[in-house]
Amino acid sequence: MTTLLASSKLFHYAASNCLRRVGPIAITKQLYPALRLWETPVAEYRKIPIRKKYLTLPQIKPWMMNSEECAREIQEWNEEKEQICTDVTNEINNQIATNRTGRLFAVIQLLGKQFKVTENDIIILEGFWPPNIGEHLKLEKVLLVGSTDFTLVGRPILNRELVTVNALVIEKTLSHTKTRFRFLKRKRYRRINFYRMQHTMLRIKSIKINSNIDEKKEVEGLDRVY
Repeated sequence: MTTLLASSKLFHYAASNCLRRVGPIAITKQLYPALRLWETPVAEYRKIPIRKKYLTLPQIKPWMMNSEECAREIQEWNEEKEQICTDVTNEINNQIATNRTGRLFAVIQLLGKQFKVTENDIIILEGFWPPNIGEHLKLEKVLLVGSTDFTLVGRPILNRELVTVNALVIEKTLSHTKTRFRFLKRKRYRRINFYRMQHTMLRIKSIKINSNIDEKKEVEGLDRVY
């Protein structure tokens, strides 16, 4: 009996201590989980330490350390380069004079679009264009002219007296029938339109270089005096 009484007192003492440590608040939190929401951590804005301007120094990149070693001197125009340019120019002028340029090609601009063409090519221009069938045209917006051995690039276009591109209007027709379908869902809106665009067909008759590439005329624009 004495051992049972002592063990019962010990069990009662241990149970009372455990309940004191847990407390009524912990018991209510287990019974009512909604109370745990009050203790959930709330996200806060991260505070960035403010750096004072007079304490911050500009960052020096590794390639900025030895700026004197990385500096390069621009070589001046010397006689050797000038001689090379003169030789190339003379060779091109010689090919033009002896008609050894071969088949030329050009990049022209028409109606806001660029076309790379050569002789006897046919280009199609979309939209209305006033020239009629059989009219001969001289295309003046030439951006580039080239051959197998050289290329003349304009800045942005070449001189109209240096290069001549002649074309002929061979046909004016309509394009194939195109479909335009408009649809708005859940609005009972459907429209179908069929249309055809105007097309003008040009044939490139010739591409010529009229004079030496380094020739500078005293007066320009005499070819446009009528």
